Amino acid sequence: MVEKIIYSLAGWMIFAVCKVEFMGWENIPKDGKFILASNHLGFLDGPIGLVLLYKRGMKKPIITVAEKYQKYIIYRWLVNKLDYLFIDRFNADFLIIRKVIRRLNAGGYLAIAPEGTRSPNGSLIEARNGTAYLASKTGSPIIPIGAIGIEDSLIKKQLLRLRRLDVRIQTGLPFSIPELPKTDREIFLKAQTDEIMCRIAAILPKSYRGFYSDHPRLKELLKTQPIRGEEKESKD
Repeated sequence: MVEKIIYSLAGWMIFAVCKVEFMGWENIPKDGKFILASNHLGFLDGPIGLVLLYKRGMKKPIITVAEKYQKYIIYRWLVNKLDYLFIDRFNADFLIIRKVIRRLNAGGYLAIAPEGTRSPNGSLIEARNGTAYLASKTGSPIIPIGAIGIEDSLIKKQLLRLRRLDVRIQTGLPFSIPELPKTDREIFLKAQTDEIMCRIAAILPKSYRGFYSDHPRLKELLKTQPIRGEEKESKD
């Protein structure tokens, strides 16, 4: 009951200030383990995604929350009520990682931003290897997600003008990465992290691709698949 109230209130507040276009629900499985990997633009992109998943009737995702919020009573209460997990982003938090792996292997799904923190300018920053590790360790398919129009700076500007935000979220096709090898793991994880981020970059407009703009793998993807991000950018 408490969970329903929290999501309903969050949805009311979000849709009061945002117009959200979500494209590609068909790419998200109905059941089984998988990972939703998204870019991270601002403090609202996480709540928007969670509310959309809730309204869609999907089961509750596995969510990790940055350790810096643990000092706030309201965040501790929310994390407890919604069964999320606080995680230390800067150190190997093995206890939480094991919990996430167990939940994935039990058929859950994880929603995560591989960058680990909000982009300071709206474009992609270099990601950390955690998402690739979890995917390769559990065999979970990854669904890339690209969001635009919800940068913190844009939120402030639009609200001051009493305008709603025009938020667009696009999913890409699911893909899998190989099983974690016994040797050269850091090299492997870096390569697979680049793969994840290039898949995200490929469904974003050029101005959002940031650190991965010139990556050879992104150039390959742009040649071989239709890019919704490019279509959107040409119309803006």
